[in-house]
Amino acid sequence: MTEAASSAPPLNTPKPVAENVWIVEAPPIRRAGMPLPLRMTVIRLADGGLLLHSPIAYEAGLAAALDALGTVRHLVAPSYAHWIFLRDWRRAYPEARTWAAPGLTRRWQVRASGLRIDEELGDEAPPAWAAEIDQVVVRAGPFAEAAFFHKPSRTLVLTDLVVNVEPERLPAVWRPPARLLGLASERRKAPVYLRLLLQTNRAQVAEAAARLIAFAPERVIFAHGRWFEEDGAARLRQALAWLLHDDREFAGRTVVITGASSGIGRAAALAFARRGARVVLAARRADLLEEVAGECRALGAEALAVPTDVTDAQAVEGLAAAAEAASGWLDVWINNAGVGVFGRYHETDLALHRRTVEVNLLGAMNAAAAVIPRFVRQGSGVLINNISLAAWAPTPFAAAYTASKYGLRGLTASLRQELSDHRDIHVCGIFPAMIDTPGFAHGANTLGRSLDPGPLLYRPEDVAEAFIRVARRPRAETAVGWPSSASKLAYAAAPQPFAASINGFMRAVLSRAKPAPRTSGAVLTPTADGRGSSGGWLQAKRLPSARVLTAATLAGVGLAAVGATAAAMARRRR
Repeated sequence: MTEAASSAPPLNTPKPVAENVWIVEAPPIRRAGMPLPLRMTVIRLADGGLLLHSPIAYEAGLAAALDALGTVRHLVAPSYAHWIFLRDWRRAYPEARTWAAPGLTRRWQVRASGLRIDEELGDEAPPAWAAEIDQVVVRAGPFAEAAFFHKPSRTLVLTDLVVNVEPERLPAVWRPPARLLGLASERRKAPVYLRLLLQTNRAQVAEAAARLIAFAPERVIFAHGRWFEEDGAARLRQALAWLLHDDREFAGRTVVITGASSGIGRAAALAFARRGARVVLAARRADLLEEVAGECRALGAEALAVPTDVTDAQAVEGLAAAAEAASGWLDVWINNAGVGVFGRYHETDLALHRRTVEVNLLGAMNAAAAVIPRFVRQGSGVLINNISLAAWAPTPFAAAYTASKYGLRGLTASLRQELSDHRDIHVCGIFPAMIDTPGFAHGANTLGRSLDPGPLLYRPEDVAEAFIRVARRPRAETAVGWPSSASKLAYAAAPQPFAASINGFMRAVLSRAKPAPRTSGAVLTPTADGRGSSGGWLQAKRLPSARVLTAATLAGVGLAAVGATAAAMARRRR
């Protein structure tokens, strides 16, 4: 296995590493006094434009060398620490567009510098390079990094997720600190401080890491230290092993997940794969389903993709048969496929209402008909239905969705009663609050008003972790998020006032909503939109998840209460 040395001469000179890919080594920069090697990556796109990834210090000679390769059209600051030289490049190439990691534009240092950033990078590549480059954004707290995968050359370009500094290139006095911080090449992973930060959002970061490994890169270039010239996929897996490692509590168990191509299903597939489960994935979008299966395999799990329309009973039976054939046993089945239609009932094509009920309710019934006989034959199994808080509290302008979820809740409870004489067969319901998924984009909208799910959004990974807990220790009903539990209690205690309040709230929101195109979404046929777990709402709103927001609020209230109590006690002592 080959690693290419960093800061090797000649400096400030493009060196070809693959077709249409160059690296440029820069003189070391100093961070807290420590000299760190630095590297820029240059990608030439099909239109002849150059993309500069993590630009190093501007130099006229380097600019001339780049001009000989193509036209500089894109300047990319892929992480929070890799933007400081952008302003000089911007001056030299005023027509180039500047792209930055999410949130970089809000940092005071960037605002104070006067640097103009044109676009923020997201989880999906922009049209400017989507045909040639895939991108994955890794987020955790104040950290964000956009990784680029150049598809024609199978080259993955990172900045700080992997650091591989050669100790022999450091002054002797800096070698012990470099090893202590995890920068030295013996470790070949992120620095210690970054690993601690990434742990705060481990589930999503691990999902991103799995996507990077699933690219199966031939080479991996990063900003600091020796990069991986060969065996990129194996070296990358080794470098990210600390992140992908998890307990293997589901090793040897088979988990079937419908609706697994995006949103909650995708997050669940990766959550079970990290824990060693054999995952059998079903959805309509075959290409995307295979992509998710590849990410699960990158986590070390067995994964089988079975394109399935859950409204087709024979197809669902085929799914169960394929899962059983792969493993000989079915342990957990998760009915997660779901669609919705938003609009006035009488103004909406009945075909959309019918399809919503067919997917959400009849799809689960088809699955139950396929899997329950197998559970009975085995003597064990866990059936999990992903329902909704809408099964506890009706929602206006979503009549078919509400009806399907009420029906699914009833189906779940009835099956649980029927199977009560089988002590090791469990039928469980999950009731999520509002979740940040592509489901809002996939749903039909016949009202002609924009949909905004509001600020209290949970992440798909929160629901995936609920699936894990229930698969581990089955329970009849599990709410994800306090709004779900609160809706259940409020509607049970005062159904009419609560329904009236929801109705009034929805009408008030819609009165202020912007016009939007009327669309059938992905209800009748699959669409290409919405390929990840997240729907991007929290990122767009620049909000933490409701779970984090709630915890911070409770902590603040608790601290205020402690402070008030302490102040009261102090006054009494006086």
